Amino acid sequence: MLYDNLDDVSVEQLIQAKNWQAQYRLITDWGRLIVSKPALHQPQYLIKGCETPAWLAHDIVNNRHRFMFDSHSRVMNGLVAILLSLVDNKTSDELSQLDIEQILLNAGLEKHLTPSRNNGLKKIIETMCELAAIR
Repeated sequence: MLYDNLDDVSVEQLIQAKNWQAQYRLITDWGRLIVSKPALHQPQYLIKGCETPAWLAHDIVNNRHRFMFDSHSRVMNGLVAILLSLVDNKTSDELSQLDIEQILLNAGLEKHLTPSRNNGLKKIIETMCELAAIR
């Protein structure tokens, strides 16, 4: 499977953006970093509960959690790029120390996202946690 290079994605950069338009621009730019993965478009990877079809796969490589994601929505790809920048290539111990919801609350995203995007993002976080057996 193909892992995305998300080295340029930074929650701190998102928080420091001047306004929602600047944040939205970052999110859509980061959405381009999630490359299309047609091989991921299988029923076992489909995240149920997302308005936009989205697929998530998980693997453990050298004791590190690796995630692969794809969606047809650039905004959802950008939001998940933020999540992946936090969780991808981390050990179980590192993941157990993260409070993903709090990090996203600090970024203020929920104030600007539609209810369906917020619900989809929560479902993706929940699925990531289930796949990595954290919480």
